[in-house]
Amino acid sequence: MYEDFKEHCIAAYGGYLKDNNELLSCTSGGIATAISVKFIEDGGYVAGVKYTQDFKNAEYLLTNKKEELELFKGSKYIDAQVGDTFAKVKELLDANEKVLFIGLPCKVGALNFYLKKEYENLLTCELVCHGPTLSQVHTEYIEYLEKKFNSKIVDFSVRRKKDSWLPTYLYAKFENGKEFIKEYYKTEYGIAFSKISLERCYNCKFKGNNRTGDIQIGDFWGYDKSREYYNNNGTSCILVHTEKGNNYLKSNELLALYPVTFEEIVKANQLIIRTKPKGPKVDKFKSNLESKGLFYAVKKSMGLKGKLKKLCPNFVKNIIKEILRRG
Repeated sequence: MYEDFKEHCIAAYGGYLKDNNELLSCTSGGIATAISVKFIEDGGYVAGVKYTQDFKNAEYLLTNKKEELELFKGSKYIDAQVGDTFAKVKELLDANEKVLFIGLPCKVGALNFYLKKEYENLLTCELVCHGPTLSQVHTEYIEYLEKKFNSKIVDFSVRRKKDSWLPTYLYAKFENGKEFIKEYYKTEYGIAFSKISLERCYNCKFKGNNRTGDIQIGDFWGYDKSREYYNNNGTSCILVHTEKGNNYLKSNELLALYPVTFEEIVKANQLIIRTKPKGPKVDKFKSNLESKGLFYAVKKSMGLKGKLKKLCPNFVKNIIKEILRRG
């Protein structure tokens, strides 16, 4: 079924960062953290995405300091500003420095286009992309939290782990010491992310066989808990497109890697090969968002079923599922 989309996939893995304490601070299996740490230890530079100082936007940072890798942890569900990062990457590459670039497939593709040639000292890692949401969603939610807690945010994540990988939580910490944590998809931010992406994401050019990174990483949805690649604290899927990428992964002692098939990964990660469909109510949601804001748009988009799901605790949902399963 997936034969047409695997022509340049030379290997596929399920895996995770071996350090379980570190893994709990990472998104899914912590693969990006593991390769970033090793890259800097080997004398290289890493380009990744962090939040701006006020947490209202996201931007690229190029660093060779391990302590700054903390800023890259956690998914950023908005489009990141590149600034002069491409130019800085090229300057380093031309000076024979090693660079790891981590980003959405479109950003990896844009970097390759900018460079106009291949560099042996460049390793690119693209993320499995579900389409970033509009920046207004993120900014408005940050401003809502700061107003609610009457304090500036000093730490923020949309992929916070508690005792295990799932469910994922939205987390914010404030200057006044207070904290906010809630299941991500029960927040207005999470609901909006599930409903609307950037317009270009509905016609993405970096799906199917146009995956241009040396490796591609993401959450291993469709995982089998009985398989050795599974870790309750987070599991990633990894598709390898070049020998350079494969050699770098296999030489990384921080990683636990287990071979899987391309089909195992893609069957539950269809957005690796297919463009995100545009729902029939996206334009209406966007209109409400732009005219009356995030909270109004979310409220108007939710039917009774959605409202009940948002309010219903997990243990109640699990009881209902078990009752239905038993008939």
